[in-house]
Amino acid sequence: MVLPIVKLVSLFIRLSSRPVVHRLTVSAARHPKFGSAIVLIAQKYHSMDFTSQRKLLGFGRQTPIEPLSTDEAMNLGTTLLGEFLVYGVSILFLSYEYNRSLKNEKLKEEKRKDEIGKLQKEVHEYGLITEDLKGQMFKLQVKNWILENNSRQCSIQN
Repeated sequence: MVLPIVKLVSLFIRLSSRPVVHRLTVSAARHPKFGSAIVLIAQKYHSMDFTSQRKLLGFGRQTPIEPLSTDEAMNLGTTLLGEFLVYGVSILFLSYEYNRSLKNEKLKEEKRKDEIGKLQKEVHEYGLITEDLKGQMFKLQVKNWILENNSRQCSIQN
């Protein structure tokens, strides 16, 4: 049941990230400093990705890494930034839900402890009442025994 919901939420987040990526691309094209930062991030990512792939495949540093063109770097950078935003929002949402569920669990636990405390108090009170009733019953039995003995003595004397 939970898995389809997670898939739908993930799909929704991915689809909603497309306009964000498009706006980032437009902003990067309009603002040169932002665009150069995006290109720099994309070039660094490309070099790390290329190097790690070569190491995983067992190739050494035989050939230098060719940098991406500005357009390719801009597309890659905006896509990376968009994905980072999507994952950031997802992490924030998950942490919010986790904290909310923790808070609810704490409230439930406090309610349970209160109920247990009330029940323990009632059991203690019922125990005191029972002890009091046992004491009264013992007194009545003693009085009954005394009255029986007195009535026997009266009947013997008569």
